[in-house]
Amino acid sequence: MAWTINGVTIHVEEDSDWKWTPRIGEINVLDSTQTLIHHAGRPSYTRTLQFVVFSGYQENILTLPSGQVVPLVSDLGAQGNVTIKSVSAKRLLDISRNTGVYRCTMEIIKSGS
Repeated sequence: MAWTINGVTIHVEEDSDWKWTPRIGEINVLDSTQTLIHHAGRPSYTRTLQFVVFSGYQENILTLPSGQVVPLVSDLGAQGNVTIKSVSAKRLLDISRNTGVYRCTMEIIKSGS
C-alpha cells in the first residue's frame, strides 16, 4: 500500500515513527546536594519521514498546506491527521528521467495527541 499525505502519494524510504520527549526542567538549589526535577507535560507526537518524489515536486509537495490539518496514510493504514511542520528537499541526479527527482525530509506533528 502506498503512503499518502493529503491525498498525494509519497514513496517513503525512512520513517522515525511517532516520538515525543517530555518537558523536564532541572532546578538546582544552591545549598542542596540534589537536583529537583520538574515535569511540565509533553508536546504532541512528532514524526520525520524521508521519501522520494519522482515527478511533480513543485506541483504536489510544495503546494501541501502548512499549518493545516491533513490526513496521513501509511503502508499500515490510516495514521490520523497531522500538521506539516517543515519540508526540505535535495535534488537527485537521474539521467533516465526528464523530470526532477527529489529526496524530501518532512517533519509532521500529530493532531490531537
